[in-house]
Amino acid sequence: MLLLVLGLACLPANAQESTAPVAEDPVVPTDVIVPADEFDRGTPQRSADGFMRTVDKGDYETAAQYLDLRNLRGSASELTGAQLARRFFVIIKRADWVDVNELIDDPAGRSNDNLPAYRDSLGIIEHSGKETRLYMQKVPRGDGVSIWKVSNATVSLIPKLYETYGYPEIIEELRRNLPNRVILGYEVFKWVVVGTAALFAYVLIFLIALITRRVLGDPKAPSHRRIFRFLVLPFGLWLVIIAMNITASSLGSGVTAEAWRRLTVWMMFAGTNLLQEIYSTRLRDKGRRGAAVLMGPAGNAIKIVIAIAAILLYMDKLGVNITTVLAGLGVGGIAVALALQKPMEDVFGAFTLYTQQPIRVGDFCRIGDQTGTIEEIGLRTTRMRTLANTVIAIPNAQLANAPIDNISARRKIRFRPILRLRYDTTPEQLQQILDGIRDLLSSNEHVLEESQRVRFTEISDEALLIEVNAYLNTTDWAKYLEMAEQLNLHILKIIALAGTSLFIPTRILYADGNANRGELPV
Repeated sequence: MLLLVLGLACLPANAQESTAPVAEDPVVPTDVIVPADEFDRGTPQRSADGFMRTVDKGDYETAAQYLDLRNLRGSASELTGAQLARRFFVIIKRADWVDVNELIDDPAGRSNDNLPAYRDSLGIIEHSGKETRLYMQKVPRGDGVSIWKVSNATVSLIPKLYETYGYPEIIEELRRNLPNRVILGYEVFKWVVVGTAALFAYVLIFLIALITRRVLGDPKAPSHRRIFRFLVLPFGLWLVIIAMNITASSLGSGVTAEAWRRLTVWMMFAGTNLLQEIYSTRLRDKGRRGAAVLMGPAGNAIKIVIAIAAILLYMDKLGVNITTVLAGLGVGGIAVALALQKPMEDVFGAFTLYTQQPIRVGDFCRIGDQTGTIEEIGLRTTRMRTLANTVIAIPNAQLANAPIDNISARRKIRFRPILRLRYDTTPEQLQQILDGIRDLLSSNEHVLEESQRVRFTEISDEALLIEVNAYLNTTDWAKYLEMAEQLNLHILKIIALAGTSLFIPTRILYADGNANRGELPV
């Protein structure tokens, strides 16, 4: 999915942003004849497009053919055509454009702009707190044919505009001392400046990553190593691309904008992976392995959201109406949601089980009328091995709403026998039994002191009731049974020493001799 998103980011269509005027694709009216010209300067649009195409190649001598160099005023007359072309290109790229006018592909120019017929507007830029309009102008070629060039009035303003939008002196000095060559559409001095900014930014990020690793503690800890790798690679490269983009934009080109977008998606994916690993490790250290398993699907869900957002943004850049796409996704999402209603209920039930953790794998619990040990908690069902050694699968949606008696969650087990003594037990014998059981519980190391209670609670219709209440210091059921067995044996001995015994349920039948044969009333 990451490769798909990055691949879409590489599409060069309309994704590249620029504040400079960009010539549209020529649309030649069928009833207009464009004059033939060596440099294709027959219309305002073609002339502007030819100038930008030529300076992009670094051919400033040819680019000067698109400037009207006649009757220049001021310091512009002291510069060569190539110098003026290069500076005008820098101004176009770096200027603060207030308005950009669309040029048309018509030899007559635009007729509804309140300008002379021989002049068209390129746009308005901000200069010294004022708005300055730049013009294209129809000029004679010398053979009776008129062509379009950047007007001499605009060319005369280039030196003053360059003072505002030109490069700092240190970069100008670097430009003069390096070869005037273009590599991959970028001048050599720009490669040097952008590369230096990138190197400085990466060294700074690397030092910050080292300091962060030291501040966190043990540099060899797995989580600290992951944080270091994240800072050095995705996050570090992301900041480097930002630095390169800022530097390139200040030089008059934003060619790194698309790389910045691609690395932003990569950085977000890597950041999601980092957070997923850190929280999974913490949950495992706390013994919450079930919740740690949930981090995988949660991380994937976040990545899917990031990928969908990135794809929609690039589709918007490509000119696709994403409102329609979102509407389609909404309708399709409703249909999918209805189809997956039951499975999603189970998934959300699993989320509840993982986060709230009423049960864990290995717990012995009672769910409804089923009792057994939890073997697996999946996204759809939870598997339990019952006391009959069978395995049942309970849907998580049902489990999340069912009362759960987690027997393994007990920190102690209650010991609570009810003793039913005979009616002929004397008060002295009863007191002896009470004292003996109390001494037994107090002296037993497995019986917790809290909540020890031995009371003669009731004179029932059949027996004298003594209630024994105590908690045994164990959570293992087998050990509890062993401890309870020993306590019960000692209690029987105490009752025997007191000279009495437990009540034995009896039933007396009275027969009436006068009743019909075979009928014995009770």
